[in-house]
Amino acid sequence: MTYIPEQPTQVQLSFSTGPYGIPLYPTAVLLDLADSASGLPLPWVKPTLVLAYRMSLTRADTSGASTYAPLTAANEADDQRAAAWGRASHTPHQAGLRHQDADHRNHGAGTAWNEGTGYDHDGRNLWENADAKDAGQRSPWELATQKDRTGYSGPWIMKTPYRDAVPSLPWYSVNLYGSVYDDEAIREALRQTDTATSVSLASLGEPYTPRAWDAQVFSFGYTPPKRPSVPHDVQTGITARQANTHDNDHRIPWGAGDTVWRNWNLPYPVEDNAPPPEPIDPPERRTVYLIMNTLQITDVATGAPLDVQNVRISLDIDSISWQFTGTLYGQGSLALVQPNNQGMKDIQVIINGHTWVFAIERYTSDERFPTKKFNITGVSRTQYMASPFAPARSYTNTLATTAAQAATAELQNTGFTLTWPTSGDANLPDWPIPAGALSYRNKSPAQVIAQIVKAAGGVMVPNLASDGWIIQPRYKVPPWQWASATPDAEIYIGMIRSRSAQYEPGHAYNACYVSGITQGVAVDVHRQGSGGTDPMPDIFDDLITDPQPAISRGRNELAATGPKVIENLEVIIPEQAAAPGVLVPGMLAKVTHNNPDQDYWALVLGNSLAANGAGGAAVYQTVTLERTA
Repeated sequence: MTYIPEQPTQVQLSFSTGPYGIPLYPTAVLLDLADSASGLPLPWVKPTLVLAYRMSLTRADTSGASTYAPLTAANEADDQRAAAWGRASHTPHQAGLRHQDADHRNHGAGTAWNEGTGYDHDGRNLWENADAKDAGQRSPWELATQKDRTGYSGPWIMKTPYRDAVPSLPWYSVNLYGSVYDDEAIREALRQTDTATSVSLASLGEPYTPRAWDAQVFSFGYTPPKRPSVPHDVQTGITARQANTHDNDHRIPWGAGDTVWRNWNLPYPVEDNAPPPEPIDPPERRTVYLIMNTLQITDVATGAPLDVQNVRISLDIDSISWQFTGTLYGQGSLALVQPNNQGMKDIQVIINGHTWVFAIERYTSDERFPTKKFNITGVSRTQYMASPFAPARSYTNTLATTAAQAATAELQNTGFTLTWPTSGDANLPDWPIPAGALSYRNKSPAQVIAQIVKAAGGVMVPNLASDGWIIQPRYKVPPWQWASATPDAEIYIGMIRSRSAQYEPGHAYNACYVSGITQGVAVDVHRQGSGGTDPMPDIFDDLITDPQPAISRGRNELAATGPKVIENLEVIIPEQAAAPGVLVPGMLAKVTHNNPDQDYWALVLGNSLAANGAGGAAVYQTVTLERTA
């Protein structure tokens, strides 16, 4: 298409060496026809004066100047083609001398200005078609490299150069352990700010001139910065493993001292002069119970109240510590309870008059806008005597001792205590342990105490708020004597919100053979009146060094046999620690009805308390009972 300049100017072609010839590749010729002053290009059209080149050029004389040099004023066609040639000057006369005789090649030269020859098409192909080298350069970017193949379990984790090669994307690579970005919170903060906004307009270094006073639209917003992507399922958990000051005291290598005047070979058993247990207070029997529940949680160190909801407290009969979970609100509250280099922090929990103390060992965060909350997990302080908080050691007693003394020695200089009543059939007996009978390797104090207590069929019941355990038999009273026993707690049927039960079959044995291993005694324990005709598998333990632990172990093993019913009761917790209170595993509970013939006894195997919400939240305890089928 012919380009017509806004201001046409004159064109002058000067061929000093001879006629102009077309090169082999016309596209290699660049004609820049422009006026030196205005810089505007001239039209790519055939000049009208080219007809003058085909005339016969002879030597001019005086009379032929006007005949053979018909350089007159431009005709009307010149004006239409926008070629302001004007009156011919002396320069075209000189051009005619340079060309001398015109031949047919001049006509061919004129043709090159109108349409391209066949060479023009070939010349364009060379610039448009890519050669084999170009195709080879594109292949490495299209094929996947070894890093991106499916043989890896997590290819999205790798920071490959191809992932970061697109700078226009607002993210790159992956930050595996970062927090999820909350752009909405940043936008809200920008909307709430009172800081003035300054606007600077610039256009490539030149002043910006608006087209009209009302034609400008300004849009202000937040553009997220370029940053690595973060997985949304990242959760950060912290578990404290730093031992506290209770573990810093060194043990005395030779153990606790003992008197040399004790005679272990008593010819007769000691009479139990302890008074009988007082009857428990029965719970109030009502048609409707109106309870104003109270839940108070504070930081032990500062006494500051903590906003904790969805509280769960649990314990089973074989655990050495209570378990705690809850949802904590507020970064400031988290700073009071989160573990640090000094160890775990303690909190106090009071529910309807019952008090626990827990050490917070870990937490997980949920920091999604607008509320920050933290799921905290804790244990009662008795967990400090277990691994990994307490150091493990190996030991063999070189002097004779007793079971209670050996267990208490494990807690020496720790601040923890054992409550071990030893008199009466409802308590776990104490017995002599000769030198070399108590031996263990790489055990914590809690593991050693459990080893000693289990030998006689006992369990360790952790205290709610104090640092220590209560040692007692698993079955204070065997099931065949429950009907005449005094229960530890009573549950009135009207206090139960829901219940479930499951039958567990089992064979009812009536005899058990219990024996020591390297030293000690062997006792064949029979259920009274049964004749011992159906014995259970024999039991061997290094610490069966006296008939007392053998009898206690055999009685508890036989009590656990036979068909059982495992029942779960959801029971209220009355105010002011009223009956039945918190049912602790190891208790003998009696479930009472309006009809006494429906009453039954059961062993408390576990308890799980739930306080949903805060303050006056609904509070229930789910008690797991074991009763005979």
